[in-house]
Amino acid sequence: MKRNVGRLDALARIIGGGAVVILALLVAANAVSVPVGSAVGLAVIGTVLIVEGGTRRCLLYRVLGIDRCPVEQS
Repeated sequence: MKRNVGRLDALARIIGGGAVVILALLVAANAVSVPVGSAVGLAVIGTVLIVEGGTRRCLLYRVLGIDRCPVEQS
């Protein structure tokens, strides 16, 4: 699968995913209460965002036909 996530989008996913993982750790430690979702669910979502940002590939973008990655020059 070719890259379909741009650099800025990838950076936002990595930062956002890290924030969600930190929130999951706080929920697991009972430091923060979240009305919807569990610590495991938040951790999975955060991890998916980090992996998508790191690989610059998004399955949902592919299904929807979205390509936000500019043509890379060799």
